[in-house]
Amino acid sequence: MQRVPRFPVHRVSTLKGHVSSGVAFNTSSAVSKCVELFVDPLSCLHDEPVCIRVSGLTPDQDVTLQASMNDTRGVHYLSYAHYRSNDCGEVDASSVESSGGHYKGIYPMGLIGSLSSAPDKSKYTRFFKRDVENPSIVKLSVHNGHLATKELLSSDIKEPLASITHLRHYMAPGVQRIPVRTGRVRGCLFLPPGDGPFPGVVDMFGTAGGLIEYRSAQLASRGFASLALAYLGYDDLPKVLEEFDIAYFEEAVELLLKHKKVLKPHVGVIGVSKGADLALSLATFIPEVKAAVWINGCSANVQASLHLHDRTIPGLDFELSRGEFKDGVLDAYEMLNDPLDYPETVIPIETADAHFLFIAGCDDRNWKSEVYVDQAIDRLRRANMNNYEVHKYPGTGHLIEPPYTPHCPASYHKMIGMPLMWGGATVPHLKSQEHSWSATLNFLRTYIH
Repeated sequence: MQRVPRFPVHRVSTLKGHVSSGVAFNTSSAVSKCVELFVDPLSCLHDEPVCIRVSGLTPDQDVTLQASMNDTRGVHYLSYAHYRSNDCGEVDASSVESSGGHYKGIYPMGLIGSLSSAPDKSKYTRFFKRDVENPSIVKLSVHNGHLATKELLSSDIKEPLASITHLRHYMAPGVQRIPVRTGRVRGCLFLPPGDGPFPGVVDMFGTAGGLIEYRSAQLASRGFASLALAYLGYDDLPKVLEEFDIAYFEEAVELLLKHKKVLKPHVGVIGVSKGADLALSLATFIPEVKAAVWINGCSANVQASLHLHDRTIPGLDFELSRGEFKDGVLDAYEMLNDPLDYPETVIPIETADAHFLFIAGCDDRNWKSEVYVDQAIDRLRRANMNNYEVHKYPGTGHLIEPPYTPHCPASYHKMIGMPLMWGGATVPHLKSQEHSWSATLNFLRTYIH
């Protein structure tokens, strides 16, 4: 990954109500004078890993490592894992197995990546980073014994043996955030520090709607000029998923390319879910788009019709009756119609003068992403095209995000008004996010010029 300026590291101690700040490396506030909890680095970009270690324990002592944070809505997230110290009284999360909790086995970033909404108050709440200019503040603690969720949330819980505050930033020092409300385009542009020019990217999410900025902030931190583009449920944009006009996306691409810090004459696009099929459409119908990253989408234009200059591609529909409820959560895997049965909805990517990166989770329960990848690749192969790269990830669900974004197997979806199943197992999903992010950055750097 591209090197970025380091963050100043701040220490926050909550021992006996005292608050102080200053430069610190690997320091902790500890109720016990013997036990210390270390995080290195103490402050970093969100897509960077950290080392978590405990010292000063007795040999073979059972402990619980806990992480917790709050979002801007006040929703509380927590995770925990059970460990046993070695003969030296130490626990190193990078080399010691977790025997239980939110994950098992060796995974150094398990505590960060398995943060989930507290089940007693905010079950099925997905973590969205809204205020990207401020870091996520994660409190890490170590408790004696193997504790469960109920005990960790209890008001009677004993003081931790040690605790420390860790900061995870979405914007590297010097990254600019510029709200966009120009013509019809609604979004937010993120620029890396420096004069550029920087490769430009249009960044889109799915039918959650609104303006989602955290991936663009992280792309800018890695050297891309990224336009987080809203297209649904934001400002004066359409409130429901009915129809789109390619002209809106053309205007967004033109706006991005006009910026003096953006590399000419081409841009890339990245999209997940509904944003993924839009990414295919932009690469197919907008000549300036030369690289498209497709994450768990469809090979067809889904649900909303797309108006081109000379024709309209109808939307591929869902059949709600094929949905299945599992413990009150909707599994939509079988709901989307098969694109092969509705060829008029399929995006003709074989005509595109662009390269494609397909990223698919093999345990996606929102729709059949792995099947749709195969359909898209078959279409390219039949046209004798080799302009694509494919990564399929076993044990990985629908919401493949930048690294260490908490894995969310199910969450409430406002468009359908109920919890929706996304799928994935925690550790495989988190490892897939690491690999796919690296693949995405390399792909975009290669094909945007």
